Amino acid sequence: MVLKVLREDSTGEMELSGTRSELLALGRGLRSGQGEFRIPKDSNPFPYDRSLSRIEFRQASGKVRISSSGDGETLEVQGRLESLALLADNIEGFALEADQDDHLHVDYFPEHDYLAEGSESLVVGIDGDVPKSS
Repeated sequence: MVLKVLREDSTGEMELSGTRSELLALGRGLRSGQGEFRIPKDSNPFPYDRSLSRIEFRQASGKVRISSSGDGETLEVQGRLESLALLADNIEGFALEADQDDHLHVDYFPEHDYLAEGSESLVVGIDGDVPKSS
């Protein structure tokens, strides 16, 4: 498994990366509205400060809020099902269409379609040598 989440403590920015199939599985999980992925910690998260060991997602009221848990071990994603589905659309579309060195930035801005104010920044990347679908 290549799926990993790294966090920069000073900025709160996080990087989520995995193979195309892992990112697609994450999208399916987000659409379900509840679940978790346990992931191995990266012993060398450089240039980030830490590696997280879990992704948890669940339905809640309002737009999606992306955050890390107080214990610094979990990427938490919560929001109404429609907003989780929009995030899943973006991650799945990225996994299917992006080039290996592309990144998807999931950042809040006023009037964002599915992200809540205060949501932490997330950069999504592709790891592994699996080519995109033709």
